Amino acid sequence: MAFSCDTIEHPEIRGKLARISRVRSMAQPPVCLPNIHPKAGLESPPQFVAATKDTIVPQLTAPAMNCGMSILRTTLKKEDFSPEFLKDFASRLRAGVLPRESRWKGFLAWLGTYEKPSTKYDLSREELRQFFLEGAPAAARKYSIAPEELEHMEYGGSIISESDRKDIDLNDIVPRSSWTNGRHEIGYNFGGNHFLELHTVEKIDKPEIASAWNIVEGDILMFYHGGGGHATYHLGRYFARRAKNTPTEKFALFFLKLMFHFGTPEGIKDFGARWHAYFSGTPFPETSINTPEGKRLWHSIKIGLNYGYAFRLALLARINDALPKGQAHFVWDAAHNSIMKETIDGQDLIVHRQDAMRVFTGKPVMIAGDVGTLSCLAVGKDATKSIWSATPSAAKEISKYIKDGRSQRLTPPQYTLVSKRKETDLLKKEHYTSEGLHAVVEELAKSDIIEPVAWLRPLGGIKGH
Repeated sequence: MAFSCDTIEHPEIRGKLARISRVRSMAQPPVCLPNIHPKAGLESPPQFVAATKDTIVPQLTAPAMNCGMSILRTTLKKEDFSPEFLKDFASRLRAGVLPRESRWKGFLAWLGTYEKPSTKYDLSREELRQFFLEGAPAAARKYSIAPEELEHMEYGGSIISESDRKDIDLNDIVPRSSWTNGRHEIGYNFGGNHFLELHTVEKIDKPEIASAWNIVEGDILMFYHGGGGHATYHLGRYFARRAKNTPTEKFALFFLKLMFHFGTPEGIKDFGARWHAYFSGTPFPETSINTPEGKRLWHSIKIGLNYGYAFRLALLARINDALPKGQAHFVWDAAHNSIMKETIDGQDLIVHRQDAMRVFTGKPVMIAGDVGTLSCLAVGKDATKSIWSATPSAAKEISKYIKDGRSQRLTPPQYTLVSKRKETDLLKKEHYTSEGLHAVVEELAKSDIIEPVAWLRPLGGIKGH
């Protein structure tokens, strides 16, 4: 089998795979995609896909649902980029964000007991409700974005049908911390390994496809990695027992979750199911989607996915408001942390993707390189060999190639300029050859999962909360 997990040798990943193998409802062998790697605090390794039959296993993906990737085309050309342009753009983008708060206020906000001041992109409680139930279409209304942008998002940016919304009780599945924090900093997150980068189209392999996507050489495109936002951060931690928390957070969450899950007659009635799913030390607890608690858990996942799509559409609004000149539009937007119902080989399964993107035939697939290497924009083909999935990043593989000398500094030198919120001057990140990226792309291409369309060279990036 292509991308079999049986060939993985890394001891930490092997240990996680051994625990995952005890999931009884696994319907197909799991997929280990190119660039799979260990990551502390996650129960499953990044670039991993698993499909179960009639069960939800939140630990098979990351805590924050619908962290994802966007690629945006702009009306700008390479010659429009300069250090001054990047500084101006970054300054405008950060103008709509509040200053960093004290740790104490940050902790109170994390608990949901402190209300942050509002900014122009923040939501009312009713608007947040719409984001949960409607997804990106609600964000399009909020930020006056053309409905055509939704055509360039997987599932149109919403996975809850109008008829299904009446069955969802938000008061039963949204904790106070999500109601409070989820209204703020919509569309803004460049912390950790999240980023917004400006690239130029350096080379096109498939001109006819690139033309259909309105992309030509010399264009400036943008790559965004992030999303999910505050609301899904808390949803994912209330509806699972996760390793990716500090000891203080785990202590506080235990009591907050007790009140949230068992503070109603329904919660007491379903005590066993809720304790098993969200409190017990059982590795990878499985919850049947056909039970009352399974339906409740499924609703929490779906509203988290919707919120993530709306979050990244809000980013598009921020970008267009901040650009000193030109406009940006989605080429494609997709989740890379998700739990979805899909039909695989004739079976209705629940597909859990951990740092893996859904591949649609004929639609764009983004594979990010490193801040100092090429990235790839590809088109999806027949991805049956990988449960219709592809890796969104080759960064870990690239770092291996640089570390052992298989990739070299470019001659003459080239640099990516990076704006960080706490740094006055732009940082310079030197470019390397892109063998690590090509290795990942070639492995996916030879299995007919993707076909490269264009190669992108980073010019500048924005980092920091």
